[in-house]
Amino acid sequence: MIYTINSTNDKGLERIFKESMRDLKKFYELNWVDHIPRVIVVPNRKTIDLLRGMKTEPWLLGWADGRMVYILDSMNFEKESNHKYNSARYYSLLKHELSHAFYHIISHGQYIPVWLCEGVAIYTAGQIKEKTRPTKFKEFLKFQKEGGKGVYSESGFAVELLVKKFGKQKLLKLIKGLKENKSRSEFEKWFKTIYKFKPTYKEFNRLYLE
Repeated sequence: MIYTINSTNDKGLERIFKESMRDLKKFYELNWVDHIPRVIVVPNRKTIDLLRGMKTEPWLLGWADGRMVYILDSMNFEKESNHKYNSARYYSLLKHELSHAFYHIISHGQYIPVWLCEGVAIYTAGQIKEKTRPTKFKEFLKFQKEGGKGVYSESGFAVELLVKKFGKQKLLKLIKGLKENKSRSEFEKWFKTIYKFKPTYKEFNRLYLE
């Protein structure tokens, strides 16, 4: 496929881009200066489907591919998705996708388990403020190799729990080790090496409810 791209002068989006980059550099401890992410504002669902090479669900609003970040145009947000629009939610979407670009670097391009990748993006984008806090964890661990709408309900809170209980440095160490721990069994061993417990609902809920 061949596409044309036009530049845009959205000062609000540019401001949020700069603020998000500043915050994410601090969180990931990565001073990203050269070849920084490029943001592509996608006009409609048809173009999203063409870029993704498949029919996408209406909940999909954006994605990251290395240092390229794609988000649905705010002007067509409600028309082309099943989400209600507000500026704060839209800006947090941009930060979420930018977080994936940072994650791509420190994980060496490894996105499995999906719950960790999405959970970190939700947490760093501040999107847990928009979500209903679960009474207990029962869904997020099933999202290992495949994503889906359901991964967004608990994974951010799971990552928040890890950071609050054990600090950010252990989380960054976990992500950086994904390159050598790609299978589920390898990841679980690596997780236990860092946190001293297996990533199970029982253990997460023990910490969450204490």
